[in-house]
Amino acid sequence: MPATSELERVLRDSSLKVTGPRLAVMAAVHEHPHADTNSILGFVRDAVGDVSRQAVSDVLDALTTAGLTRRIQPPGSVARYEARVGDNHH
Repeated sequence: MPATSELERVLRDSSLKVTGPRLAVMAAVHEHPHADTNSILGFVRDAVGDVSRQAVSDVLDALTTAGLTRRIQPPGSVARYEARVGDNHH
């Protein structure tokens, strides 16, 4: 997983504000590829304390829109997220 300073730089380079929840979501996605929103929510709560499901969903949407994460949703399955965005391996 990239260091916190690297994650901060990536957020800034993508014109996203650096926040605790964003850093925690990015770290969770890097540490747990293919995790779903509920799992990521648990990892983020472990890292930063109380955070809402909506906040985590909003961060995942922002990171996906910025091209920093990839949202994968196989038919019949919940959406999952990963940091590997430079190819189409699915």
